[in-house]
Parts: sequence; structure tokens; C-alpha cells
Amino acid sequence: MSNFVAGTCRALVYTFGPQIVVCHRCRKFVAMPKLDLPYDPCPFVCKDCGERGEIRPKHQPAYAEVTRTAASFVSPKNRWKATR
Repeated sequence: MSNFVAGTCRALVYTFGPQIVVCHRCRKFVAMPKLDLPYDPCPFVCKDCGERGEIRPKHQPAYAEVTRTAASFVSPKNRWKATR
């Protein structure tokens, strides 16, 4: 019995190994967390510029600058919060 749902970020990591989320505009990347969110389209948005990230294999980093915290990318439903 598997402990993940097909089509999610968690399933992607278990199937293809560690992945990273890349922001091309800010030139940064971070390890993709194992969440039960659909991975297509990428559910992570850069906290700094608002651009949707790209999921890539960990062995193909796009940039040398590494962001160490997953807080740099948030899911779209958590990014936009209502204000009064």
C-alpha cells in the first residue's frame, strides 16, 4: 500500500527522486517539499517576485545561488490573503 496520491509533489519525489523549485527571475532555487499538492502546473510561487516556480530534477540546478528555506516559495492559496 502506497502512502501518496498519484499526480502530487510527494509522488513525484518518490518516483523520480529529489526535485528543486526554481525561480528564473530571482535566480534562486530550493529543495521541493514533499506535499500532497498537484505538481502540474507548479503549485509554488516565488515570495519575492510572484512568478510561478519551475520543478526540475535536483541534479540539474539552474543557478548557483541557493535559497535554503522553503519559505521562499509558497503555494498560491497561501500567498494571497484577504486584507481589511
